[in-house]
Amino acid sequence: MTDFYILDSAMGTELAYRGYDLPDWKESIWSAKALNDGQDLIRSIHEDNITAGCNVITTSNYYATPLILNGMGKKYNYLELTKVAIELAQKAVDSKNKNVMIAGSFPPINISFRPDLIPSNNQLIDFYSSISELYTNNVDLILCETISSVQEAQIAAKIALENFHRVWLSWTVRGIDFKLLPSKELLSDAVKNLSKTRIEYQLVNCAHADLTTEAIKILKEHTDNFGAYANSSIYDPSKVSLDSYESVDEIHHHHSNEINCSDYLKHVKDWINLGAKVVGGCCTTRPEHIKEISENT
Repeated sequence: MTDFYILDSAMGTELAYRGYDLPDWKESIWSAKALNDGQDLIRSIHEDNITAGCNVITTSNYYATPLILNGMGKKYNYLELTKVAIELAQKAVDSKNKNVMIAGSFPPINISFRPDLIPSNNQLIDFYSSISELYTNNVDLILCETISSVQEAQIAAKIALENFHRVWLSWTVRGIDFKLLPSKELLSDAVKNLSKTRIEYQLVNCAHADLTTEAIKILKEHTDNFGAYANSSIYDPSKVSLDSYESVDEIHHHHSNEINCSDYLKHVKDWINLGAKVVGGCCTTRPEHIKEISENT
Protein backbone atom coordinates (compact mmCIF):
# COMPACT_ATOMS: atom_id res chain seq x y z
CA MET A 1 0.00 0.00 0.00
CA THR A 2 1.48 3.32 -1.09
CA ASP A 3 1.27 6.46 0.99
CA PHE A 4 0.13 8.48 -2.03
CA TYR A 5 -2.72 8.33 -4.53
CA ILE A 6 -2.23 7.21 -8.13
CA LEU A 7 -4.50 8.92 -10.63
CA ASP A 8 -5.29 7.42 -14.02
CA SER A 9 -3.72 8.31 -17.37
CA ALA A 10 -4.99 10.46 -20.25
CA MET A 11 -8.39 9.89 -21.81
CA GLY A 12 -8.32 12.04 -24.96
CA THR A 13 -4.98 10.97 -26.38
CA GLU A 14 -5.65 7.35 -25.36
CA LEU A 15 -8.87 7.37 -27.39
CA ALA A 16 -6.81 8.44 -30.39
CA TYR A 17 -4.19 5.75 -29.73
CA ARG A 18 -6.97 3.16 -29.81
CA GLY A 19 -8.22 4.25 -33.20
CA TYR A 20 -11.03 6.59 -32.21
CA ASP A 21 -11.53 9.48 -34.63
CA LEU A 22 -10.69 12.20 -32.12
CA PRO A 23 -11.46 15.73 -33.35
CA ASP A 24 -9.08 18.64 -32.77
CA TRP A 25 -9.12 19.88 -29.17
CA LYS A 26 -9.01 23.56 -30.18
CA GLU A 27 -11.92 23.44 -32.62
CA SER A 28 -14.34 20.80 -31.39
CA ILE A 29 -15.89 18.97 -28.45
CA TRP A 30 -12.76 16.74 -28.46
CA SER A 31 -12.97 13.72 -26.15
CA ALA A 32 -16.52 14.59 -25.07
CA LYS A 33 -17.64 13.25 -28.46
CA ALA A 34 -16.79 9.73 -27.29
CA LEU A 35 -19.42 10.01 -24.57
CA ASN A 36 -21.89 9.82 -27.45
CA ASP A 37 -20.31 7.27 -29.78
CA GLY A 38 -17.32 5.74 -27.99
CA GLN A 39 -18.66 4.64 -24.63
CA ASP A 40 -17.15 1.14 -24.74
CA LEU A 41 -13.72 2.63 -25.39
CA ILE A 42 -14.04 5.03 -22.46
CA ARG A 43 -15.03 2.22 -20.13
CA SER A 44 -12.17 0.01 -21.34
CA ILE A 45 -9.67 2.83 -20.74
CA HIS A 46 -10.99 3.24 -17.19
CA GLU A 47 -10.74 -0.51 -16.63
CA ASP A 48 -7.23 -0.74 -18.04
CA ASN A 49 -6.09 2.03 -15.71
CA ILE A 50 -7.59 0.22 -12.73
CA THR A 51 -5.84 -2.99 -13.77
CA ALA A 52 -2.62 -1.00 -14.16
CA GLY A 53 -2.79 0.05 -10.52
CA CYS A 54 -4.40 3.46 -10.20
CA ASN A 55 -6.63 4.00 -7.18
CA VAL A 56 -8.45 7.07 -8.51
CA ILE A 57 -10.15 7.38 -11.90
CA THR A 58 -11.55 10.66 -13.21
CA THR A 59 -14.88 11.00 -14.99
CA SER A 60 -14.47 11.59 -18.71
CA ASN A 61 -16.62 14.71 -19.08
CA TYR A 62 -13.72 17.03 -19.93
CA TYR A 63 -14.99 19.41 -22.67
CA ALA A 64 -18.60 18.42 -21.92
CA THR A 65 -19.47 22.01 -21.09
CA PRO A 66 -22.27 24.31 -22.27
CA LEU A 67 -19.97 26.85 -23.90
CA ILE A 68 -17.94 24.30 -25.85
CA LEU A 69 -20.95 22.26 -26.95
CA ASN A 70 -22.93 25.33 -27.97
CA GLY A 71 -19.94 27.02 -29.56
CA MET A 72 -19.33 24.05 -31.81
CA GLY A 73 -22.92 23.96 -32.97
CA LYS A 74 -23.50 20.54 -31.44
CA LYS A 75 -26.84 19.45 -30.06
CA TYR A 76 -25.36 17.39 -27.24
CA ASN A 77 -26.50 18.25 -23.73
CA TYR A 78 -23.60 18.65 -21.31
CA LEU A 79 -25.60 17.35 -18.36
CA GLU A 80 -26.61 14.21 -20.23
CA LEU A 81 -23.00 13.62 -21.29
CA THR A 82 -21.83 14.12 -17.72
CA LYS A 83 -24.34 11.51 -16.55
CA VAL A 84 -22.88 9.09 -19.10
CA ALA A 85 -19.36 9.85 -17.85
CA ILE A 86 -20.40 9.08 -14.27
CA GLU A 87 -22.08 5.82 -15.27
CA LEU A 88 -19.08 4.63 -17.29
CA ALA A 89 -16.72 5.32 -14.39
CA GLN A 90 -19.01 3.51 -11.96
CA LYS A 91 -19.35 0.48 -14.23
CA ALA A 92 -15.58 0.29 -14.65
CA VAL A 93 -14.99 0.36 -10.90
CA ASP A 94 -17.74 -2.19 -10.26
CA SER A 95 -16.34 -4.55 -12.90
CA LYS A 96 -12.90 -4.65 -11.29
CA ASN A 97 -14.02 -5.15 -7.69
CA LYS A 98 -11.13 -3.05 -6.39
CA ASN A 99 -10.94 -0.22 -3.89
CA VAL A 100 -10.83 2.58 -6.45
CA MET A 101 -12.23 6.07 -5.96
CA ILE A 102 -14.02 8.12 -8.61
CA ALA A 103 -13.05 11.77 -9.02
CA GLY A 104 -15.75 13.90 -10.57
CA SER A 105 -14.15 16.30 -13.02
CA PHE A 106 -14.73 20.04 -12.76
CA PRO A 107 -13.25 20.92 -16.18
CA PRO A 108 -12.56 24.37 -17.60
CA ILE A 109 -15.82 25.76 -18.96
CA ASN A 110 -14.16 26.71 -22.24
CA ILE A 111 -11.12 25.73 -24.33
CA SER A 112 -8.13 24.65 -22.25
CA PHE A 113 -5.39 27.17 -21.43
CA ARG A 114 -7.58 30.12 -22.51
CA PRO A 115 -8.44 32.24 -19.47
CA ASP A 116 -9.43 35.00 -21.89
CA LEU A 117 -12.43 32.85 -22.85
CA ILE A 118 -13.68 32.39 -19.29
CA PRO A 119 -17.17 33.94 -19.04
CA SER A 120 -18.87 35.82 -16.23
CA ASN A 121 -18.77 34.56 -12.67
CA ASN A 122 -22.48 33.78 -12.84
CA GLN A 123 -21.98 31.45 -15.81
CA LEU A 124 -19.18 29.65 -13.98
CA ILE A 125 -21.33 29.31 -10.87
CA ASP A 126 -24.26 27.93 -12.87
CA PHE A 127 -22.04 25.41 -14.66
CA TYR A 128 -20.24 24.02 -11.64
CA SER A 129 -23.42 24.02 -9.55
CA SER A 130 -25.29 22.02 -12.16
CA ILE A 131 -22.69 19.28 -12.45
CA SER A 132 -22.30 19.22 -8.67
CA GLU A 133 -25.88 18.04 -8.44
CA LEU A 134 -25.09 15.12 -10.73
CA TYR A 135 -22.01 14.15 -8.74
CA THR A 136 -23.80 14.10 -5.38
CA ASN A 137 -23.65 10.54 -3.96
CA ASN A 138 -22.02 9.34 -7.20
CA VAL A 139 -18.34 10.26 -6.79
CA ASP A 140 -15.80 10.15 -3.98
CA LEU A 141 -14.20 13.52 -4.57
CA ILE A 142 -14.12 16.48 -6.94
CA LEU A 143 -11.10 17.22 -9.12
CA CYS A 144 -11.01 20.79 -10.47
CA GLU A 145 -8.56 20.32 -13.30
CA THR A 146 -6.42 22.29 -15.75
CA ILE A 147 -7.28 25.51 -13.94
CA SER A 148 -5.81 28.51 -15.75
CA SER A 149 -6.70 31.52 -13.58
CA VAL A 150 -7.40 32.48 -9.99
CA GLN A 151 -10.93 33.58 -10.94
CA GLU A 152 -11.71 30.13 -12.31
CA ALA A 153 -10.12 28.44 -9.30
CA GLN A 154 -11.97 30.47 -6.70
CA ILE A 155 -15.39 29.78 -8.17
CA ALA A 156 -14.78 26.11 -8.93
CA ALA A 157 -13.35 25.57 -5.45
CA LYS A 158 -16.18 27.48 -3.76
CA ILE A 159 -18.89 25.41 -5.43
CA ALA A 160 -17.03 22.15 -4.87
CA LEU A 161 -16.30 22.87 -1.21
CA GLU A 162 -19.90 23.83 -0.54
CA ASN A 163 -21.09 20.46 -1.77
CA PHE A 164 -18.31 17.92 -1.19
CA HIS A 165 -16.04 16.94 1.66
CA ARG A 166 -13.04 16.05 -0.52
CA VAL A 167 -11.86 18.49 -3.20
CA TRP A 168 -8.63 18.49 -5.18
CA LEU A 169 -7.62 21.36 -7.46
CA SER A 170 -5.07 21.18 -10.25
CA TRP A 171 -3.44 24.20 -11.86
CA THR A 172 -1.90 24.28 -15.29
CA VAL A 173 0.97 26.56 -16.27
CA ARG A 174 1.77 28.94 -19.11
CA GLY A 175 3.59 26.59 -21.44
CA ILE A 176 7.30 26.56 -20.73
CA ASP A 177 6.97 29.23 -18.05
CA PHE A 178 6.20 27.08 -15.04
CA LYS A 179 6.06 30.10 -12.72
CA LEU A 180 2.93 31.49 -14.37
CA LEU A 181 -0.64 30.39 -14.94
CA PRO A 182 -1.99 30.85 -18.50
CA SER A 183 -3.61 34.03 -17.11
CA LYS A 184 -0.06 35.33 -16.41
CA GLU A 185 -0.81 35.30 -12.68
CA LEU A 186 1.96 33.87 -10.52
CA LEU A 187 1.52 30.21 -9.64
CA SER A 188 2.90 30.98 -6.18
CA ASP A 189 0.21 33.61 -5.53
CA ALA A 190 -2.49 31.27 -6.80
CA VAL A 191 -1.38 28.44 -4.53
CA LYS A 192 -1.19 30.76 -1.53
CA ASN A 193 -4.69 32.02 -2.28
CA LEU A 194 -6.20 28.53 -2.34
CA SER A 195 -4.18 27.30 0.63
CA LYS A 196 -6.52 29.40 2.78
CA THR A 197 -9.36 27.02 1.91
CA ARG A 198 -9.82 23.39 2.91
CA ILE A 199 -8.79 22.08 -0.53
CA GLU A 200 -7.29 18.68 0.23
CA TYR A 201 -4.59 18.70 -2.47
CA GLN A 202 -3.30 21.28 -4.94
CA LEU A 203 -1.81 19.77 -8.07
CA VAL A 204 -0.23 20.73 -11.39
CA ASN A 205 -1.29 19.05 -14.64
CA CYS A 206 -0.90 19.19 -18.42
CA ALA A 207 2.70 20.42 -18.52
CA HIS A 208 6.00 18.81 -19.51
CA ALA A 209 7.15 16.33 -16.87
CA ASP A 210 10.42 18.10 -16.09
CA LEU A 211 8.80 21.54 -15.86
CA THR A 212 6.13 20.02 -13.66
CA THR A 213 8.90 19.14 -11.21
CA GLU A 214 9.82 22.82 -11.03
CA ALA A 215 6.18 23.80 -10.57
CA ILE A 216 5.85 21.28 -7.74
CA LYS A 217 8.68 23.03 -5.93
CA ILE A 218 6.55 26.18 -6.00
CA LEU A 219 3.54 24.30 -4.64
CA LYS A 220 5.68 22.86 -1.87
CA GLU A 221 6.62 26.34 -0.66
CA HIS A 222 2.98 27.11 0.15
CA THR A 223 1.25 23.83 0.96
CA ASP A 224 2.14 20.44 2.41
CA ASN A 225 -0.48 18.66 0.34
CA PHE A 226 0.40 18.65 -3.34
CA GLY A 227 0.88 16.44 -6.38
CA ALA A 228 0.94 16.31 -10.18
CA TYR A 229 -0.13 14.51 -13.32
CA ALA A 230 1.95 15.68 -16.24
CA ASN A 231 2.23 15.07 -19.97
CA SER A 232 4.62 12.35 -21.11
CA SER A 233 7.02 14.92 -22.53
CA ILE A 234 9.98 17.07 -21.56
CA TYR A 235 11.05 20.58 -22.45
CA ASP A 236 13.36 20.82 -25.44
CA PRO A 237 15.11 24.23 -25.54
CA SER A 238 16.60 23.42 -28.94
CA LYS A 239 13.22 23.80 -30.62
CA VAL A 240 12.71 26.93 -32.69
CA SER A 241 11.93 29.84 -30.36
CA LEU A 242 8.45 31.31 -30.41
CA ASP A 243 7.71 34.96 -31.08
CA SER A 244 4.67 35.02 -28.85
CA TYR A 245 2.41 32.93 -26.67
CA GLU A 246 -0.79 33.94 -28.39
CA SER A 247 -1.57 30.47 -29.75
CA VAL A 248 -2.83 27.89 -27.27
CA ASP A 249 -1.14 25.24 -29.38
CA GLU A 250 2.22 27.00 -29.19
CA ILE A 251 1.93 27.52 -25.47
CA HIS A 252 1.49 23.89 -24.60
CA HIS A 253 2.74 21.67 -27.37
CA HIS A 254 5.90 23.17 -28.80
CA HIS A 255 9.36 22.95 -27.24
CA SER A 256 8.76 19.32 -26.32
CA ASN A 257 9.96 15.80 -26.87
CA GLU A 258 7.82 12.82 -25.91
CA ILE A 259 9.26 10.38 -23.38
CA ASN A 260 8.48 6.73 -22.67
CA CYS A 261 6.86 5.40 -19.52
CA SER A 262 10.20 4.43 -17.95
CA ASP A 263 11.53 7.96 -18.34
CA TYR A 264 8.23 9.38 -17.11
CA LEU A 265 8.60 7.26 -13.98
CA LYS A 266 11.88 8.99 -13.18
CA HIS A 267 10.06 12.32 -13.02
CA VAL A 268 7.26 10.85 -10.93
CA LYS A 269 9.84 9.59 -8.45
CA ASP A 270 11.22 13.13 -8.26
CA TRP A 271 7.75 14.38 -7.34
CA ILE A 272 7.33 11.70 -4.70
CA ASN A 273 10.75 12.52 -3.26
CA LEU A 274 9.63 16.15 -3.03
CA GLY A 275 6.62 15.01 -1.03
CA ALA A 276 3.88 14.60 -3.64
CA LYS A 277 0.84 12.78 -2.30
CA VAL A 278 -0.96 12.46 -5.65
CA VAL A 279 0.66 11.36 -8.92
CA GLY A 280 -0.69 10.24 -12.27
CA GLY A 281 -0.69 11.10 -15.96
CA CYS A 282 -2.12 13.68 -18.34
CA CYS A 283 -1.80 13.99 -22.14
CA THR A 284 0.06 11.19 -23.99
CA THR A 285 0.33 9.06 -20.86
CA ARG A 286 -1.18 5.58 -21.12
CA PRO A 287 -2.15 2.78 -18.74
CA GLU A 288 1.41 1.52 -19.20
CA HIS A 289 2.63 4.67 -17.46
CA ILE A 290 0.33 3.97 -14.53
CA LYS A 291 1.51 0.36 -14.35
CA GLU A 292 5.11 1.57 -14.26
CA ILE A 293 4.29 3.92 -11.38
CA SER A 294 2.25 1.35 -9.47
CA GLU A 295 4.88 -1.38 -9.71
CA ASN A 296 7.97 0.75 -9.09
CA THR A 297 7.11 3.26 -6.36
